[in-house]
Amino acid sequence: MKGLKISVSGIRGVYPSDLNFEVVYKFGLAYGNFLKEKNVYIGRDTRISGEILKHILISSILATGKNVIDLGIAPTPVVEFFVEKNKKTGGVIVTASHNPLKYNGIKFLSSKGTFLNEKEGKILLEIFKKGKFSLSKKPGELFFETNISEKFFQAIYENINTEKIKESNFKIAVDVCQGVGSLYTKKFLEQLNCKVEILNEKPYGIFAHNPEPKKETLKQLSKYIKKKNINIGFAQDPDGDRLAIVDEKGNIIGEELVLAICVKNILEKVKTPIVVNLSTSMVIDFIAKNFGVNVYRTKVGEVNVVEKMKRVNSLIGGEGNGGVIYPKVHYGRDSFVAMALILEYMAEKEKSISEIVSEFPVYFMKKEKYEITNEKIREIMKKLKKKYRKEKIDVTDGVKIIRKDGWIHIRPSGTEPVVRLVVETNNQKNLKRYLEEFEAFIL
Repeated sequence: MKGLKISVSGIRGVYPSDLNFEVVYKFGLAYGNFLKEKNVYIGRDTRISGEILKHILISSILATGKNVIDLGIAPTPVVEFFVEKNKKTGGVIVTASHNPLKYNGIKFLSSKGTFLNEKEGKILLEIFKKGKFSLSKKPGELFFETNISEKFFQAIYENINTEKIKESNFKIAVDVCQGVGSLYTKKFLEQLNCKVEILNEKPYGIFAHNPEPKKETLKQLSKYIKKKNINIGFAQDPDGDRLAIVDEKGNIIGEELVLAICVKNILEKVKTPIVVNLSTSMVIDFIAKNFGVNVYRTKVGEVNVVEKMKRVNSLIGGEGNGGVIYPKVHYGRDSFVAMALILEYMAEKEKSISEIVSEFPVYFMKKEKYEITNEKIREIMKKLKKKYRKEKIDVTDGVKIIRKDGWIHIRPSGTEPVVRLVVETNNQKNLKRYLEEFEAFIL
C-alpha cells in the first residue's frame, strides 16, 4: 500500500503493484460494511485492468449481503446520476480518471450520489484498517442495468434548449482518448442533430496520449480542426467527468474556460451563487461581479464543492479542471452536461466559440506538479506558511497566496504522490516570475 493514494476522490495506485487483489477485495468488504443501503451500482472506465478490478469488487460487496447492479463501462457522472436518482443505493466506480494508463482506482459514492466526504471517508478507512469485516450468510444478488445512456441523456436534454441546438447543425470533433466517451459521446451529440467526428476511439483503454484534457494534450485535436470545417472541438478525460475545448480556428482554449462559459450561460437565465474550488480561475470572480452574485471557494475535491453548493443553494459550480456541476441534472462533475451547456450558449447567442471566449478577460495560468516524498511535502507546507505569513494567504487547502495581480496555490495532490503548483496572474511576466519563485522554493 506504499504507493496507494487515499483521498476524498477514493483510492488510486499503480495496477497491480499498489492496487492489487487483496487491497481491492478488502476495500470492497469495507464499503459493503460501511454502506447502510442494500443496493450498490458499479461501473468502470475503459482501462484494461478495469474488468478484473470490477469483478473483485463485485465479489466482495456481494459477500457482505449487498446487491450489486452492474452498469458495465459507464462514465463516472452516469453512476453518480443513477445513485442520486434511485433511493437506498450506493455506488462504486473503477477508474483512475485523468491519470496515466498504469494507474487505476476506485471512487466510492454515498447514498446521495456524491463522493464520500472527509468524515465518511475516514469511517470507511477505519473499517478497512481494522480488517474485521462482517460477512452475510446470504450473499447479495447480481443484476445488470441496460439502456443506461438513454435515461442519463434524457435527464440532460430535459434541462437544456435542445431545439435551438438542433437548429444550429453543429459540426463537432471530439477527442475521447479511448475512454468512456468512445461508447457514449457520439450518440449523445448526434441526438442533438450534431455532425460528430471522433478522434482516438479505439482500442478502448489504450490511451493515444496523456489522458488529462489540458492544453498540452490537445494539439492533435487542434491540428484536426484546422483542416476541417468544425464549429468546436471537445476533449474528455477517460471517465467522462472533465472537459476541455478547442475553438473553430484550432486555438486551444483548454479546460479553465469550460466552467466560465457554463456559469455565464446559467447566470443569464437566473441569479445564483457560484461555488468553485481554490484552484479555479479568477475569471469566475469577473463573471460573478458583472451579475452581482457571490462566489464561494472550497478545498479541491468534487464533494467539497457539492456540499457547499447544497448549503448556499447554488445552481451552478464546479472545478476549473473542466468539471462542471449542474444540479438540475445531478450533483457531480459532468463533461456531457458541460458540452450541452456550451452548445446551448453558442446556439442561443448565435456566436462562435471564439467570439464567446473573446468576451472574457485574459488571464495567464500555469499548472505544474512535482514528485516529492510525503515527509518533504509536509516540510514545504510548514515553511510556506511561515515565510508568507505577512501576505494574504488561505490555508484551507495547502497554501494559497493572494496578490493584487493574481494568486499562487500550492497543495499536496489527493490522487498522485506529487505537490501541485497553480499560478494565475493578469500579467505574463509576473506569471513567469512567480513560477520561478515558488518552483525554487519547492525544489
